[in-house]
Amino acid sequence: MAGFGLEQWVSYLGLERVDDPDKDHPVYRKRLDGKIIDLRQLDLLVAQRLRELRTDRQLAQAKVAMLLGVKEATYARYENASSLMTVGRLLHVFEVLNITPEEFFDPLVNEQPSHSKAASREALRDQLMEETADHLKKLDDTTLKMVHDLVLAMEPRTIEKQKGNGAAKAAP
Repeated sequence: MAGFGLEQWVSYLGLERVDDPDKDHPVYRKRLDGKIIDLRQLDLLVAQRLRELRTDRQLAQAKVAMLLGVKEATYARYENASSLMTVGRLLHVFEVLNITPEEFFDPLVNEQPSHSKAASREALRDQLMEETADHLKKLDDTTLKMVHDLVLAMEPRTIEKQKGNGAAKAAP
């Protein structure tokens, strides 16, 4: 028996036919997080992840380049995706950044874990609070009082929605 035919293999793996602008023939890809990411976009995500991990470790590009045995300009091109790394070089990067391939790629192909989503929501909330406070500081006294009264009027509705019934309190 010769094994799966192309269409059977495509179906078995859940692949979809994609017209890649860099190729003169179709390729077959899987959806990640509900969509098919263009290969160039995937290269950009890898470069962004590389930069993120390096900066998280507070390493300069020059130091990482030296550890990899490449010129700083070459390493900079890796981080802006204007040059692509070989698999061997990428594995070397994992060693230098002390990360496993799974840790590197997981955020690119999987949704964020729920605790990361909660942290992201909290960070967004903190940012919104800070920006709102900055805007409020610029208001004149009359407008600030109006905004204050509006927020107070909204509070019971917000509390009721958070309790889960979605109904606003009746007017007094």
